[in-house]
Formats: sequence, structure tokens, C-alpha cells
Amino acid sequence: MPVARRSRTLPLTALLLVGAACGGGRAPAPAPEPVPDVVRIDVVPESLRAAPDLPMPVVQPRADTPRAWNDLDTTAARIPLLVATTRNYVNADWPGDRYGTIDANALSWAIARVNVPSYGQRAEGLITRATAGGTPDGATQMFIASLIPGDSIRFVQRLRDDLATTRSRDILVFVHGYNSSFEDAAVRLAQITADMGFDGTAVLFAWPSQGALSGYVRDQQTARNAGWHLLRLLHDILPRANPDRIHVVAHSMGSEVLSKAFSLVDPRDSLPRLGQVVFAAPDVDARIFGREILPIIRQRAQGVTLYASSEDEALRASRVLNGVWRLGLGGDSLTVLDGMTTIDATRVRGDLLGHTLFGNSALLSDLHAVLTEGRGPGERRLLQVRRADGAVFWRFR
Repeated sequence: MPVARRSRTLPLTALLLVGAACGGGRAPAPAPEPVPDVVRIDVVPESLRAAPDLPMPVVQPRADTPRAWNDLDTTAARIPLLVATTRNYVNADWPGDRYGTIDANALSWAIARVNVPSYGQRAEGLITRATAGGTPDGATQMFIASLIPGDSIRFVQRLRDDLATTRSRDILVFVHGYNSSFEDAAVRLAQITADMGFDGTAVLFAWPSQGALSGYVRDQQTARNAGWHLLRLLHDILPRANPDRIHVVAHSMGSEVLSKAFSLVDPRDSLPRLGQVVFAAPDVDARIFGREILPIIRQRAQGVTLYASSEDEALRASRVLNGVWRLGLGGDSLTVLDGMTTIDATRVRGDLLGHTLFGNSALLSDLHAVLTEGRGPGERRLLQVRRADGAVFWRFR
């Protein structure tokens, strides 16, 4: 695949850098809708209460062979996604615009299909987007082709149906980052699912990012508020489909959502044990994560992986803006903690700012080995590095 250009002379303008790294490829969005103040929830809303029990089959159905999206070698495919979102619903003709930027403070459910062109039309990792207002080209562009809202009961039933078409019966939950529209996030997850050859069901947790460069501070607040709803998804909804494993991948400020969710876990609670938890270029306070979040995750997940980079210009800007070290930054202060596999992904660049790594084939291959094959770092194409303080991390070859 094409190698992204490298740049060491980018200006360190905090909001512009972070926003440009996390945003999507469509034309600039109009001014964001007004967002009400974030409210703390003391009573579980009706939309989050557990769905009624559904009949549970004695033997969970599964496919004879893994689902690998081989059709993409020759033709476009429609990748199915299940959506759980705290964004407000918007009446819009374009399916990708039907969830907006206002914090609905409750979970809504939908089933989406994202058009992904064949590899004859795009390189692995590359996202080709339809322009705003234009007619999408199914042969060459990625976009949400259909979106069907539903309720929690239909969500769980569709989840079960989709898991039955897989061999692994695994769920991958993706939590997007800052300055991402709903369609940006859906297209990214479809790209990851297809290019990684994920044999499982993809679930998008879409929180109400403003999708604007000026929305960084507001995004931080809504990301933290969304953590409560993400916990409900992981605790009450997804286990009802009886998956084999639930993996979670959080990108950039999506790591703030996931960290908040874990901070709300009651030690006496029966949160199902997760599979792999992955933090990709996480934009969170490294100190708080190590002190308060990681100890909880270690008890609730099979493994924890961090992808960090010393050339992540967006996180350098975030460090300036927040005044504290970000978990996803590499270099001399690379975060290495017991119970977490730290991978220095400096040599992996998926975009110009070194922040969105999912467009790189090496990263996708390693992520596949983590999620699908369950291989440890010593079994993958990584180099072990031991620092002077004795801490061990891994680096792409």
C-alpha cells in the first residue's frame, strides 16, 4: 500500500492538529448544533434497562468457516455494523447524517451497512469517501448505504443472527475519537473489519463528538459522559447474545469513553470478562490511567494492549493543550505498565500526523493477531526492547 508522507515541520497548533488527525474525509461540516449541558444520570433511563429475556438456544449456532470478506478481492461489499449511540437522531436523507452532534444522554440502536469498494479500487487501509451533497459511487467510495433504527430487543436479536454467520462468535466494539462524525466512525470501523478480515460481529459505539475542530473541550466532556452508556452496553446488552468473546478497540479520545466506563465498574458487579482491550493512540492522562483505570481493566479482560508513537503530532498538541502526558505518546516517557503490552508504533504511519494507524497494513496484521488469533507479542513480528529501568516494551520491525 502507499506509504504516507512523513512530516517533521507541522505547526503545533493544538486544536487544528488534533482535529485534523481524528476527523473524516467528507467536506467540512456546518457549524455544530448547540449541545445542552451534560447531566449526571442517577436513574437508569428506560432505553438502557435490560431487554426482556429472549429464548436462548441450547447450542449456539456458528459458521463452519471463518468470515473473511474474500469478495472484496473482486467486487464491492456491504459490511454490516450494529450501532449503539448516544447521538441524537436527525431526519436526513443521507443515512450517514441521521445521527447528529447533540448528546441524547440515552442509548439508541440501529443496523447499518457500509459500502466498501474492492481492492482493485482501493489499497488496503485506504478510505475513499463520497463528497457531501454528491451521489456516491458504490464501486469506488465508502459510505453508509443503509441505516435502520431499532430498539434493544431487535438489536440483540440481530446480534445473535449475525454471530451465527461467524465461526468465532466474537464481538468487536469500536469507540471512535475526537472530531468524528457518525459516518466517519462507521466507515472507519467497516474499513478495519474488512481489511483485518475480522471473523465476528462489528459493533460501533458512537458518542456525540462535535465533528468540528473547535469542539475539543466539548468532546472531552461528552466522551466522559458517554462512558456510563458504554458500560451499560458491555454489561447489560452484548452478553445477551452469548458471544464467545467481546473485544474493545478505542481510538484517540474514544479511550476517554472507555476509561470512564471502567472507572464506574463496581468491584462487586458481574461485568462479563472481556477478551482483548486495545488502546490505539489514546488521548487520556497517562498518570490517571496507570493509577486508576488499568488495575480495573486487568481484572476484567484477558489482555490489554497499547499502541503508542513518538511521532504522533496530534497527541503532542493534546499534551500542550492539556498540560499533561498523554498515554498514546511514545519517546523517552513511553508508558510501560505491568499487565499491559506496550507497543511502540512509531514506525507505523497511517496518516500524515501519525495518529490514525488503522490505514497501515502492519498495524492491521498485528491487530488481527491480537484479536483473532490471541497471540502474545513474542509470537508476532515485533522486537522486544528493554529500557535502562528494566521495563520491557515491543516495537514494530
